[in-house]
Amino acid sequence: MKNKSSENTPLVSIVIPMLNEVEAIERCVESIQQQDYPQDRLEIIVVDGRSIDGSREKVQSLAKKYSNIMLHDNPGRLTPKSLNIGIKNARGEVIIILGAHTRIEPRFVRLNIHYLKEKGVKCVGGTQLNTGETYLQRAIGLAMGSRFGIPSAPYRYYKKGRYVDTVVYAAYHRTLFDQVGYFDEELHISEDAEFNWRIRKAGHKIYFSPDIISYYYPRRNLFRLAKQFFNYGILRVNVIKKHFDAIKPMHLVPPVFVAGSFLLFLLGFQYKLCFAFLMLVWALYLLYVLLSSLKTVKDGKSFRYIFALPFAFMAMQLAWGLGFLVGIFKTHK
Repeated sequence: MKNKSSENTPLVSIVIPMLNEVEAIERCVESIQQQDYPQDRLEIIVVDGRSIDGSREKVQSLAKKYSNIMLHDNPGRLTPKSLNIGIKNARGEVIIILGAHTRIEPRFVRLNIHYLKEKGVKCVGGTQLNTGETYLQRAIGLAMGSRFGIPSAPYRYYKKGRYVDTVVYAAYHRTLFDQVGYFDEELHISEDAEFNWRIRKAGHKIYFSPDIISYYYPRRNLFRLAKQFFNYGILRVNVIKKHFDAIKPMHLVPPVFVAGSFLLFLLGFQYKLCFAFLMLVWALYLLYVLLSSLKTVKDGKSFRYIFALPFAFMAMQLAWGLGFLVGIFKTHK
């Protein structure tokens, strides 16, 4: 770990929104403390949404161990509010957003700063690798990291550096917030995608590098996974309602499939041919899921997850599509 800083080493503020993350927050904070970046040029700002599981006490204990940790409260509890509280209390020239469910590689901060300078941009980010502690959690992580899962998040599977529309756990130059504003507090999820949309509309580029690595611990079971992606679908619509040109054709595939299946089912009571067509559509979909699962386990040499992977793909895709449809009529706050 490097302890010496220089005048060319920017102060970096890492903002972590937290709500009932007692099992994850210490792992996240400790990975920051292991950075090969000068610790006197790092500050950690945890913003707590009034956790009741001991998360707050865990951070207070860590703050006694490490002097660069600060804890703030967010009575509003929602993530974008926490992010804005953290940013407004940050002193850093560069702001990095992290999730409590993550841990980062030792060179994570250093590489973010490197690419900000090398590319001359104000926003960079890297790849998210999924991991887990159980068989099902690792299978879910494999599905989330596959291009066959939800392909609108290419930071999960891109292997080469490039300019992109959005990145995960981004590093932002502080001046961006003065120029384009803060995170939209009306959004509960996808606030980062909406913020990155504004960055691009302001004329800035976003650079992705697979060298910048964070590890994400996904949901532990299919029910929680489906609930997560159901909310993702709802909030994607909220972003599109604000910025219609943020929509992409791939966003429409899951909701069209879900809506079409439901419509064919209802019409099948009147027209028997619709039931036959519905069965054909689902047969093709299940074939797609099976082939996608086989390709994913083959590429990752993870054949032991073939039994769980199809169910993880279906939970993600169908829940996201249903959430998207619900989001058309409902604003989730």
